[in-house]
Amino acid sequence: MLQTFRNAWRIEELRKKILFTLLIVLLYRLGNAVPVPFVDTKALAEYFQSSGLQNTILGLFNVMSGGAFSQATIFALSIQPYINASIIIQLLCIAIPALERLQKEGGEEGKKKIASITRYATVAIALLQAFGYYMICKNYGILEQSGIWPALVIIVTLVAGSSFVMWLGEQVNEFGIGNGISMILFANIIS
Repeated sequence: MLQTFRNAWRIEELRKKILFTLLIVLLYRLGNAVPVPFVDTKALAEYFQSSGLQNTILGLFNVMSGGAFSQATIFALSIQPYINASIIIQLLCIAIPALERLQKEGGEEGKKKIASITRYATVAIALLQAFGYYMICKNYGILEQSGIWPALVIIVTLVAGSSFVMWLGEQVNEFGIGNGISMILFANIIS
């Protein structure tokens, strides 16, 4: 296996793709350390520790985000909205004949339209999840300030973070090695 890696490293194009992928994973891990404004991260961490949320849906979100969910970082939603949107759009392609035709007969242009629809659905799902995250923080007194401004900042930050993670995954698909979404999930597992 080591010999295979050495041989791959000697190929310039493959080396660039490996380095690009590592850079994206590094950017993702750095984003997992940047906290969201207006959230008391210490209180949130204590809440996660004391309440036993590891065995709930919130614990699953935390695992899928590499711990960013319980630390209130800008990538707290991680890639979950994109995964959910992809599944929903795939199911809709089966249920809605126009989407099914677009997927099967649309060729490359059809795939681009489906990908665009998936991106918009990702942002919509991220908005819902970010609002839910804000409401959890508000209801348990984890916010440093209350009001409309902190709510907007928290929600917009989480949606932007999730959208950026989706974009990072697409960049790995295009310029790196492997599936970008899978690489981000792998980065969560090794954290």
